[in-house]
Amino acid sequence: MLKNLVVIIVAFLLTLNVNAGNVLQNNKYVKQIKEKYDLELFAGKYSGGSYAKRWAKWNYLSDRDSAAFNEFMIVFAKEWNKYPVSWIIINNLKKIVFVKKLSVTGQYRFAMPDPYDEALYYDIEYLIYGYEYVTESIHHEFWHMIEEQHFGTMYYRSNEWQSFNNSDFSYGDGGSLAYTDGKYVSGEHTVDGFVSNYAMYGEEEDRAELYSWLFTSRTWQLLNGWIENDEILKNKFDWMLNFIESKVPEMNIDYFFTINKTD
Repeated sequence: MLKNLVVIIVAFLLTLNVNAGNVLQNNKYVKQIKEKYDLELFAGKYSGGSYAKRWAKWNYLSDRDSAAFNEFMIVFAKEWNKYPVSWIIINNLKKIVFVKKLSVTGQYRFAMPDPYDEALYYDIEYLIYGYEYVTESIHHEFWHMIEEQHFGTMYYRSNEWQSFNNSDFSYGDGGSLAYTDGKYVSGEHTVDGFVSNYAMYGEEEDRAELYSWLFTSRTWQLLNGWIENDEILKNKFDWMLNFIESKVPEMNIDYFFTINKTD
């Protein structure tokens, strides 16, 4: 009798687990992105690749997260659908994993790239920090994977890129220090050549910030104003546009003006 009861309870719990996954996986935005881009999207349990397991921790989403997940996916889908399918293919992205309580090396983060598993992780709870933060960061984190895909590392060092900066400028020791050094102050274009203060923490962060600023209307408008008088930033802007267009020709400057049209 006891054995039968245990079997029933286990079966019931497994059913709950499956149902929770189905609720999230059947989200209309998940289904649309999966079908359009031929990506695997995980909104329930995903154990992660060896890189993610080594450096990160997260909690799985459950049925109780359905409302928050749907709210996040409205924002995510709007941003992700700005990408042509060919851009996802050329960058070899395979998986997007939605989680909560994501931490990387002990620091809570909105997102994490895992280029070895070709996966991006996003924490759905970060909408509390605002729409602008989330929209820009969706693209920022993707850049780190793009950089690894084309240059073999997420920490690529480019003599050409470095030559754009003033000779006396040196980057910081990486974006993670902005969370711990006690010196970081948020700011936009406080120094010529950089769209944000965070961009000065690392060469890879500089490119990731600039890349992300190409995809939202507010930052696109700011960029186009700043480059009129900021030669350093103009050189970086041209480098980024040329790089993107060289991989996917349809993503030329007209494409960016189109996706960033304002009413």
